[in-house]
Amino acid sequence: MLRLAIGGIRDRNDLTLLATVLVWGVNFAVLKVALADLNPFVVNSLRFTVSALVLGGVYLAGQRGSNLQNSLLQPVRAGGWQVVALGVLGYWCFPVAFIVGMDATTAGNAALIMASAPLWTAMVSQFIGLERLGGLAWLGLLVAVVGTAVVVFGGGGVALGGSTMVGNAIVLLAAILWGVYTALNRPVLDRVSPLALTFFGLLVALPFLHLLAVPYYGSVEWGSITLPVWGAVVFTGALGTGLAIVWWNSSVQAVGPSTTGVYGNVVPIVALASGLVFLNEPIGAVQLLGTVLIIGGVLVVRRAKPVMAEEYDECRSC
Repeated sequence: MLRLAIGGIRDRNDLTLLATVLVWGVNFAVLKVALADLNPFVVNSLRFTVSALVLGGVYLAGQRGSNLQNSLLQPVRAGGWQVVALGVLGYWCFPVAFIVGMDATTAGNAALIMASAPLWTAMVSQFIGLERLGGLAWLGLLVAVVGTAVVVFGGGGVALGGSTMVGNAIVLLAAILWGVYTALNRPVLDRVSPLALTFFGLLVALPFLHLLAVPYYGSVEWGSITLPVWGAVVFTGALGTGLAIVWWNSSVQAVGPSTTGVYGNVVPIVALASGLVFLNEPIGAVQLLGTVLIIGGVLVVRRAKPVMAEEYDECRSC
Protein backbone atom coordinates (compact mmCIF):
# COMPACT_ATOMS: atom_id res chain seq x y z
CA MET A 1 0.00 0.00 0.00
CA LEU A 2 2.86 2.39 0.82
CA ARG A 3 4.43 1.84 -2.61
CA LEU A 4 1.11 2.41 -4.37
CA ALA A 5 0.51 5.63 -2.45
CA ILE A 6 4.00 6.93 -3.22
CA GLY A 7 3.55 6.06 -6.90
CA GLY A 8 0.29 8.00 -7.08
CA ILE A 9 1.86 11.05 -5.44
CA ARG A 10 4.75 10.97 -7.90
CA ASP A 11 2.39 10.82 -10.86
CA ARG A 12 0.38 13.80 -9.64
CA ASN A 13 3.53 15.86 -9.22
CA ASP A 14 4.88 15.33 -12.72
CA LEU A 15 2.73 18.01 -14.33
CA THR A 16 3.47 20.47 -11.54
CA LEU A 17 7.21 19.92 -11.89
CA LEU A 18 7.04 20.24 -15.67
CA ALA A 19 5.18 23.53 -15.27
CA THR A 20 7.90 24.68 -12.87
CA VAL A 21 10.79 23.87 -15.21
CA LEU A 22 8.88 25.48 -18.08
CA VAL A 23 8.72 28.75 -16.13
CA TRP A 24 12.35 28.53 -15.02
CA GLY A 25 13.57 27.64 -18.50
CA VAL A 26 11.98 30.76 -19.97
CA ASN A 27 13.11 32.75 -16.93
CA PHE A 28 16.77 32.82 -18.01
CA ALA A 29 15.95 34.76 -21.17
CA VAL A 30 13.32 36.94 -19.48
CA LEU A 31 15.73 37.99 -16.73
CA LYS A 32 18.24 39.12 -19.34
CA VAL A 33 15.60 41.57 -20.65
CA ALA A 34 15.33 43.21 -17.22
CA LEU A 35 19.08 43.12 -16.54
CA ALA A 36 19.77 44.98 -19.79
CA ASP A 37 18.18 48.14 -18.30
CA LEU A 38 18.27 47.71 -14.53
CA ASN A 39 20.87 47.01 -11.84
CA PRO A 40 20.77 43.37 -10.64
CA PHE A 41 19.91 44.36 -7.07
CA VAL A 42 17.06 46.58 -8.29
CA VAL A 43 15.73 43.70 -10.40
CA ASN A 44 15.82 41.40 -7.37
CA SER A 45 14.04 43.88 -5.10
CA LEU A 46 11.30 44.49 -7.67
CA ARG A 47 10.65 40.90 -8.66
CA PHE A 48 10.60 39.61 -5.10
CA THR A 49 8.20 42.39 -4.13
CA VAL A 50 5.90 41.11 -6.87
CA SER A 51 6.39 37.57 -5.53
CA ALA A 52 5.44 38.62 -2.00
CA LEU A 53 2.30 40.42 -3.21
CA VAL A 54 1.15 37.47 -5.32
CA LEU A 55 1.85 34.82 -2.70
CA GLY A 56 0.50 37.02 0.09
CA GLY A 57 -2.78 37.36 -1.80
CA VAL A 58 -2.98 33.59 -2.35
CA TYR A 59 -2.09 32.89 1.28
CA LEU A 60 -4.65 35.32 2.70
CA ALA A 61 -7.32 33.99 0.33
CA GLY A 62 -6.67 30.53 1.75
CA GLN A 63 -7.23 31.82 5.29
CA ARG A 64 -10.79 32.97 4.62
CA GLY A 65 -13.29 31.42 6.96
CA SER A 66 -10.67 30.67 9.62
CA ASN A 67 -9.68 32.51 12.76
CA LEU A 68 -7.06 34.85 11.30
CA GLN A 69 -5.63 35.79 14.69
CA ASN A 70 -4.76 32.14 15.40
CA SER A 71 -4.01 30.84 11.90
CA LEU A 72 -2.22 33.71 10.16
CA LEU A 73 1.10 33.29 11.97
CA GLN A 74 0.70 29.57 12.73
CA PRO A 75 3.39 28.61 10.16
CA VAL A 76 5.91 30.87 11.92
CA ARG A 77 5.08 29.34 15.28
CA ALA A 78 5.32 25.83 13.82
CA GLY A 79 8.55 26.38 11.89
CA GLY A 80 10.19 28.88 14.19
CA TRP A 81 13.79 29.82 13.45
CA GLN A 82 13.92 27.30 10.60
CA VAL A 83 11.46 29.39 8.55
CA VAL A 84 13.67 32.42 9.12
CA ALA A 85 16.89 30.56 8.27
CA LEU A 86 15.42 29.03 5.11
CA GLY A 87 14.07 32.43 4.12
CA VAL A 88 17.55 33.95 4.34
CA LEU A 89 19.14 31.00 2.51
CA GLY A 90 16.57 30.50 -0.24
CA TYR A 91 15.31 34.03 -0.84
CA TRP A 92 18.28 36.22 -0.06
CA CYS A 93 21.58 34.31 -0.34
CA PHE A 94 20.54 32.28 -3.39
CA PRO A 95 18.84 35.00 -5.47
CA VAL A 96 21.60 37.53 -4.76
CA ALA A 97 24.26 35.08 -5.94
CA PHE A 98 22.12 34.03 -8.91
CA ILE A 99 21.29 37.53 -10.18
CA VAL A 100 24.87 38.80 -9.77
CA GLY A 101 26.22 35.74 -11.54
CA MET A 102 23.63 35.99 -14.32
CA ASP A 103 24.64 39.60 -14.92
CA ALA A 104 28.32 38.61 -15.26
CA THR A 105 28.00 35.55 -17.50
CA THR A 106 25.87 34.18 -20.32
CA ALA A 107 22.45 32.57 -20.01
CA GLY A 108 23.97 29.38 -21.41
CA ASN A 109 26.66 29.28 -18.76
CA ALA A 110 24.10 29.89 -16.03
CA ALA A 111 21.82 27.11 -17.28
CA LEU A 112 24.71 24.65 -17.39
CA ILE A 113 26.07 25.49 -13.95
CA MET A 114 22.64 25.58 -12.28
CA ALA A 115 22.11 22.05 -13.61
CA SER A 116 24.55 20.86 -10.92
CA ALA A 117 22.04 21.77 -8.20
CA PRO A 118 20.43 18.28 -8.11
CA LEU A 119 23.80 16.75 -7.27
CA TRP A 120 24.24 19.14 -4.34
CA THR A 121 20.68 18.36 -3.20
CA ALA A 122 21.31 14.61 -3.38
CA MET A 123 24.62 14.84 -1.55
CA VAL A 124 23.20 16.99 1.25
CA SER A 125 20.12 14.75 1.58
CA GLN A 126 22.34 11.68 1.83
CA PHE A 127 24.79 13.35 4.23
CA ILE A 128 22.13 14.46 6.73
CA GLY A 129 20.32 11.12 6.50
CA LEU A 130 17.20 12.56 4.92
CA GLU A 131 17.09 10.23 1.92
CA ARG A 132 18.57 6.92 0.83
CA LEU A 133 19.84 6.92 -2.75
CA GLY A 134 20.93 3.76 -4.50
CA GLY A 135 23.43 3.40 -7.31
CA LEU A 136 20.71 3.64 -9.95
CA ALA A 137 19.54 7.02 -8.64
CA TRP A 138 23.10 8.41 -8.63
CA LEU A 139 23.60 7.11 -12.18
CA GLY A 140 20.42 8.87 -13.33
CA LEU A 141 21.56 12.14 -11.75
CA LEU A 142 24.92 11.97 -13.50
CA VAL A 143 23.35 11.10 -16.86
CA ALA A 144 20.98 14.08 -16.57
CA VAL A 145 23.84 16.46 -15.74
CA VAL A 146 25.92 15.13 -18.66
CA GLY A 147 22.91 15.63 -20.93
CA THR A 148 22.60 19.21 -19.71
CA ALA A 149 26.25 19.86 -20.56
CA VAL A 150 25.73 18.40 -24.04
CA VAL A 151 22.69 20.63 -24.65
CA VAL A 152 24.43 23.82 -23.59
CA PHE A 153 27.80 23.15 -25.21
CA GLY A 154 26.03 21.98 -28.36
CA GLY A 155 24.66 25.48 -28.81
CA GLY A 156 28.15 26.83 -29.35
CA GLY A 157 27.50 29.91 -27.23
CA VAL A 158 29.08 28.88 -23.96
CA ALA A 159 32.42 30.24 -22.83
CA LEU A 160 33.52 28.97 -19.42
CA GLY A 161 36.74 30.96 -19.28
CA GLY A 162 37.93 34.51 -19.70
CA SER A 163 35.73 37.41 -18.69
CA THR A 164 32.82 35.19 -17.60
CA MET A 165 34.80 33.14 -15.07
CA VAL A 166 33.81 35.28 -12.07
CA GLY A 167 30.16 35.12 -13.09
CA ASN A 168 30.46 31.35 -13.55
CA ALA A 169 31.90 30.97 -10.04
CA ILE A 170 29.10 33.04 -8.51
CA VAL A 171 26.42 31.03 -10.35
CA LEU A 172 28.08 27.84 -9.06
CA LEU A 173 27.71 29.23 -5.55
CA ALA A 174 24.03 29.89 -6.34
CA ALA A 175 23.60 26.29 -7.53
CA ILE A 176 25.11 24.99 -4.28
CA LEU A 177 22.87 27.27 -2.20
CA TRP A 178 19.75 26.15 -4.08
CA GLY A 179 20.71 22.49 -3.71
CA VAL A 180 21.22 22.92 0.03
CA TYR A 181 17.94 24.86 0.37
CA THR A 182 15.98 22.15 -1.47
CA ALA A 183 17.35 19.47 0.84
CA LEU A 184 16.97 21.36 4.12
CA ASN A 185 13.42 22.56 3.61
CA ARG A 186 11.98 19.02 3.49
CA PRO A 187 11.86 18.46 7.31
CA VAL A 188 10.18 21.85 7.81
CA LEU A 189 7.50 20.95 5.25
CA ASP A 190 6.24 18.33 7.70
CA ARG A 191 4.97 21.22 9.84
CA VAL A 192 4.54 24.12 7.40
CA SER A 193 2.71 24.16 4.06
CA PRO A 194 4.74 24.87 0.88
CA LEU A 195 2.82 28.11 0.30
CA ALA A 196 3.38 29.36 3.86
CA LEU A 197 7.06 28.40 3.83
CA THR A 198 7.61 30.29 0.58
CA PHE A 199 5.58 33.36 1.58
CA PHE A 200 7.08 33.85 5.03
CA GLY A 201 10.55 33.11 3.67
CA LEU A 202 10.03 35.94 1.20
CA LEU A 203 8.89 38.28 3.96
CA VAL A 204 12.08 37.53 5.90
CA ALA A 205 14.33 38.19 2.88
CA LEU A 206 12.52 41.15 1.30
CA PRO A 207 13.90 43.93 3.57
CA PHE A 208 17.47 42.70 2.94
CA LEU A 209 16.88 42.62 -0.82
CA HIS A 210 15.64 46.21 -0.75
CA LEU A 211 18.55 47.24 1.46
CA LEU A 212 20.99 46.07 -1.23
CA ALA A 213 19.02 47.97 -3.91
CA VAL A 214 18.65 51.30 -2.08
CA PRO A 215 22.00 52.76 -3.30
CA TYR A 216 20.90 52.16 -6.91
CA TYR A 217 17.30 53.42 -6.76
CA GLY A 218 18.38 57.03 -7.30
CA SER A 219 19.95 56.25 -10.67
CA VAL A 220 16.86 54.49 -12.03
CA GLU A 221 14.86 56.52 -14.54
CA TRP A 222 11.52 55.03 -13.55
CA GLY A 223 9.55 56.82 -16.26
CA SER A 224 11.85 55.45 -18.95
CA ILE A 225 11.44 51.78 -18.02
CA THR A 226 9.87 50.09 -21.02
CA LEU A 227 6.87 47.77 -21.01
CA PRO A 228 8.98 44.68 -21.86
CA VAL A 229 11.18 45.35 -18.81
CA TRP A 230 8.16 45.71 -16.51
CA GLY A 231 6.71 42.57 -18.09
CA ALA A 232 9.94 40.71 -17.37
CA VAL A 233 9.87 41.85 -13.73
CA VAL A 234 6.24 40.76 -13.30
CA PHE A 235 6.83 37.41 -14.99
CA THR A 236 9.91 36.53 -12.96
CA GLY A 237 8.29 37.78 -9.75
CA ALA A 238 4.82 36.27 -10.05
CA LEU A 239 5.97 32.98 -11.54
CA GLY A 240 9.76 32.52 -11.46
CA THR A 241 10.29 33.42 -7.80
CA GLY A 242 6.65 33.16 -6.77
CA LEU A 243 4.29 30.36 -7.70
CA ALA A 244 6.99 28.16 -9.24
CA ILE A 245 8.85 27.98 -5.91
CA VAL A 246 5.60 26.97 -4.18
CA TRP A 247 5.15 24.21 -6.77
CA TRP A 248 8.76 23.15 -6.22
CA ASN A 249 8.36 23.02 -2.44
CA SER A 250 5.11 21.08 -2.83
CA SER A 251 6.98 18.43 -4.78
CA VAL A 252 9.79 18.33 -2.21
CA GLN A 253 7.14 17.69 0.44
CA ALA A 254 5.46 14.97 -1.61
CA VAL A 255 8.27 12.99 -3.24
CA GLY A 256 11.50 14.19 -1.60
CA PRO A 257 14.29 16.59 -2.56
CA SER A 258 16.37 14.32 -4.84
CA THR A 259 13.53 13.26 -7.13
CA THR A 260 12.34 16.87 -7.29
CA GLY A 261 15.82 18.27 -7.82
CA VAL A 262 16.62 16.16 -10.88
CA TYR A 263 13.78 17.82 -12.81
CA GLY A 264 15.88 20.98 -12.77
CA ASN A 265 17.96 19.36 -15.52
CA VAL A 266 15.00 19.79 -17.88
CA VAL A 267 15.37 23.58 -17.69
CA PRO A 268 18.03 23.79 -20.46
CA ILE A 269 15.70 21.86 -22.79
CA VAL A 270 13.07 24.55 -22.26
CA ALA A 271 15.68 27.23 -22.86
CA LEU A 272 16.67 25.49 -26.10
CA ALA A 273 13.06 25.26 -27.28
CA SER A 274 12.49 28.92 -26.39
CA GLY A 275 15.44 29.89 -28.56
CA LEU A 276 13.96 27.97 -31.48
CA VAL A 277 10.47 29.44 -31.12
CA PHE A 278 11.26 33.05 -30.18
CA LEU A 279 14.75 33.61 -31.60
CA ASN A 280 14.72 31.17 -34.54
CA GLU A 281 17.86 29.47 -33.24
CA PRO A 282 18.39 26.04 -34.88
CA ILE A 283 18.55 22.78 -32.92
CA GLY A 284 21.32 20.40 -33.99
CA ALA A 285 21.93 16.69 -33.52
CA VAL A 286 24.18 17.33 -30.49
CA GLN A 287 21.41 19.18 -28.67
CA LEU A 288 18.93 16.42 -29.49
CA LEU A 289 21.36 13.87 -28.02
CA GLY A 290 21.65 15.95 -24.87
CA THR A 291 17.88 16.21 -24.63
CA VAL A 292 17.58 12.40 -24.80
CA LEU A 293 20.18 12.05 -22.04
CA ILE A 294 18.40 14.55 -19.80
CA ILE A 295 15.00 12.92 -20.20
CA GLY A 296 16.59 9.49 -19.75
CA GLY A 297 18.32 10.58 -16.54
CA VAL A 298 15.10 12.01 -15.11
CA LEU A 299 13.25 8.79 -15.90
CA VAL A 300 16.00 6.69 -14.31
CA VAL A 301 15.88 8.69 -11.07
CA ARG A 302 12.09 8.53 -11.08
CA ARG A 303 12.20 4.77 -11.53
CA ALA A 304 14.89 4.37 -8.87
CA LYS A 305 12.54 6.08 -6.39
CA PRO A 306 14.89 7.55 -3.78
CA VAL A 307 12.96 7.29 -0.51
CA MET A 308 12.86 9.31 2.66
CA ALA A 309 14.97 7.81 5.43
CA GLU A 310 11.98 7.03 7.63
CA GLU A 311 10.31 5.13 4.79
CA TYR A 312 13.54 3.22 4.17
CA ASP A 313 13.84 2.25 7.84
CA GLU A 314 10.14 1.24 7.92
CA CYS A 315 10.58 -1.03 4.90
CA ARG A 316 13.69 -2.64 6.45
CA SER A 317 11.77 -3.44 9.64
CA CYS A 318 8.91 -5.11 7.76
